[in-house]
Amino acid sequence: MFESDKKMIDGILERNDREAAEMLVGKYYKYIYKEIYRRITDEELAMDLTQETFITILKNLYQFDESKSAFKTWITRIAGNKVIDYSRSRQSHERSATQTIDGYDREDGQNVEMEVCNRLAAARLKEHLRYEREEDKQIFMLKAEQGYTFEEIAGILGIKSMIAKNRYYSVIKRMRKELSDFE
Repeated sequence: MFESDKKMIDGILERNDREAAEMLVGKYYKYIYKEIYRRITDEELAMDLTQETFITILKNLYQFDESKSAFKTWITRIAGNKVIDYSRSRQSHERSATQTIDGYDREDGQNVEMEVCNRLAAARLKEHLRYEREEDKQIFMLKAEQGYTFEEIAGILGIKSMIAKNRYYSVIKRMRKELSDFE
């Protein structure tokens, strides 16, 4: 492991040093993005998975053991696992959606209509998130998609839990306004 990596990791673990965390992410961001993009070839998805990868790295940094692997190897494995997890969840979601639609009676157009509206709302929600500040988007994803508590989010992002909570509900409020025509 490079001495500078060790210093950044120690700073993050011992002092919760946000600057060290930003430096560590900055140093490896392009590398991890390229690794993920090489596997999925979707720029936007690769960016999302790269972000999730670094959240996982920072959250689990205490588990890194330089006697077992190089830091770069460890973070590459985490990125690979994110891609595998995404692929599994996508396949599962596609199977579930297909089974659900196949299960509808042909005369039951209302259920199909509701499913279409839900999918349109989900797509619109994802589009809306693109315009949120990066930290607000992270807060939303950590809470809504990954189920973290506000206290956990605060620890991951190095902010107060009340700030995380306020920003999360501000995003929700803006989304409700944006998606009001689907209700």
